[in-house]
Amino acid sequence: MTNQNDNKMGVLTENERQLNFYYYPEHKISKEALAYAESSDAKLHAINIAKTKVTGTQWVELAEMLGVKVADFLEKDHPAFKEKFDKDTEVGTEDAVKILQNNPELLIFPIATRGKKAVYVKMMTDILQLTKPDSQYNKNE
Repeated sequence: MTNQNDNKMGVLTENERQLNFYYYPEHKISKEALAYAESSDAKLHAINIAKTKVTGTQWVELAEMLGVKVADFLEKDHPAFKEKFDKDTEVGTEDAVKILQNNPELLIFPIATRGKKAVYVKMMTDILQLTKPDSQYNKNE
């Protein structure tokens, strides 16, 4: 069951039973990985970033969970990025957040989180890293 929210997002949830999936719907990998996520044992919270505004704080939290910078979320080879910036342009955190909020198609890969773990979803099977049976997550609750 997919829960889609068209409002502004609050702080990230660290619920072990909920799988959060941040995606841009027009990307092929998003569609494929979303199908995997929907078949997960976890409650799915799918965040379509074209409809739901992810806050700057949330983008920063996602980047920290993945051990990257928010600017690393940007597809610098995308025509919309090249239109405004040189591929080698250094983009700061604030600018990267604004770019993602105004040009969600520039998200390089979907991002999935569950509890305190996050993964880049570069292939649809990457989502499986977070879709373990709930029994493995109940121990901490």
